[in-house]
Amino acid sequence: MRTGDAMSAASPGARLGAIGRLAASLRPVASLLRPYRWWVLASVAVNVCVYLAMIAAAAVGAGLVGRAIAGADSRELWPLAWVLAGLVIPLGALGWLDTVVTHVVSFRLLHDLRLVLYRRFRELAPAYLIERRSGDLARASVADVELIEIFTSHIAPPIVAALIVPAVALIALAVIQPVLALVVLPFVIAVASVPSWLLERARAQGDALREDLGDLGANVVDVVQGTREVLAAGATGVMLGRIRRQHDSILCASVAHGRRGGLEQAATETLVGLAAVATLVTAAVLVLDGSISTASYPVAIVIATGAFAPLISISGAFREVGPVAAAADRIQVLLAARPAVTDQVTAAPAGEVIPRVEFDRVRFRYGEHLPDVLRGACFAVESGETVALVGASGAGKSTCANLLSRLWDVREGSITVGGHDVRAFPQADLRELMAVVPQDVYLFHATIRENVRLGRPGASDEEVERAAELAQAGPFIRALPEGWDTVAGERAAMLSGGQRQRIAIARALLRDAPILIMDEAVSNLDAESERDLHVALREVSAGRTTLLIAHRPSTISLADRVVVIDEGQVAETGTYAPLLATGGALARLLARSADGML
Repeated sequence: MRTGDAMSAASPGARLGAIGRLAASLRPVASLLRPYRWWVLASVAVNVCVYLAMIAAAAVGAGLVGRAIAGADSRELWPLAWVLAGLVIPLGALGWLDTVVTHVVSFRLLHDLRLVLYRRFRELAPAYLIERRSGDLARASVADVELIEIFTSHIAPPIVAALIVPAVALIALAVIQPVLALVVLPFVIAVASVPSWLLERARAQGDALREDLGDLGANVVDVVQGTREVLAAGATGVMLGRIRRQHDSILCASVAHGRRGGLEQAATETLVGLAAVATLVTAAVLVLDGSISTASYPVAIVIATGAFAPLISISGAFREVGPVAAAADRIQVLLAARPAVTDQVTAAPAGEVIPRVEFDRVRFRYGEHLPDVLRGACFAVESGETVALVGASGAGKSTCANLLSRLWDVREGSITVGGHDVRAFPQADLRELMAVVPQDVYLFHATIRENVRLGRPGASDEEVERAAELAQAGPFIRALPEGWDTVAGERAAMLSGGQRQRIAIARALLRDAPILIMDEAVSNLDAESERDLHVALREVSAGRTTLLIAHRPSTISLADRVVVIDEGQVAETGTYAPLLATGGALARLLARSADGML
């Protein structure tokens, strides 16, 4: 359907329905603004006052000119001149206040909303976040939040001004001459209705454009982060082709969006022009027949023209309503999402917590329609004991570590620390008891010292460096170009996998928590580095409850006990050498690996 056909086919009822849907789509924006409602009202009020002051100043100036043309002497003109001069200063002050108030509320909102979203990411992680692309989440926390500022600064104030200012202008025209108000009124209604002609299409186009831009951003992040993999696979053409197709889609959406916006602008300007002509002709006729004075002629023209100023602004503002509403919807989805794990208490159990860990008939699956990863797993790690958790890939070893630190909650059974169910702790308090070295290490774009200090932000430089020495990271850190002040770089690409792991181990050691979880922490170390790290592990695990997820026999043998997980259940448990000698589950796992590794 051509645009013109769509305009002609849009009945008043359809337009009212579109406006109703638009109002419903803006409810999430309104809910986000609720804590700032007084600031928003102040911003709107000041914006309305700016319009009214501008019209008043222009009308006084027009009256001054009109009286001068009509032959009034200076004694009649001076009062109007003083009134005009008196309006200039308030007008400037209102313009300044409008900018200040509008931006204060906007930037406060953006600041608070970003903090809320970041906290929400923490609450939702990792269950909610692993199902979504990092580019999509970046869009929600940056681009979508920025769009809310458009509503507070460029949509809400003009909408209210478009309701109040034309009404005041029409009343002023009616005071001069009711016929003028009757002539201008239909044009005011027509101009105000222009955005509703293609409102549904505007929203659909805005949504599509925002989605395309979000997908493009997410794909660019994928390409940048996966540059090595793309080059290694020779897939540069495939990825560039995907981005090129998205660019083409964005181009088409942008052109359609601009074409519709141009049509709205053309319709608005045409109607405003016709209104000006009608006002000029009508006012001229009224002057000729003596219904209004010559001095009132320019005043009427100025007031009639001023009635359309906020309506022209609202036409532009409505072009942004679709993207803003879509952004608010996405933010609301994040804010309304239910975390996989929620705090059930506000304080940790009283007294000292003995770092003894026990899994009691634990069952767990990652999704309703996925198979169980753990099927009644039962084992314990005594206080100060080091237990190696061993099993084939997918057996559930890392899942045990995730459940212990409450990244997910068990479906059946329980996990206890010091005899207390992990759900009896607030998440922050529970994780204060633990230091974790994950299998997939992430280092931030910060210095090596800052990356290690994340384990305990208040640690001194000496404590940071001692933790690095224990993790066998000190020598290679000192050999870096800037030593401890070397920036790790994006995803720590300048460091080897083993170096990243040693920094992560240093970070965990610096935390000095009573429970240490090491998930394949030595998988990327060479034999010499692993031997050095074993020495450190014996020292740091002394007095700590350590869960050591490992696949190397040399690392497994360091543990006081070995727990073998097979298909989500404990297959056997005991010390390393006797288990290996019995030829049971552990021996079979090692035998299946040609190089003696799981």
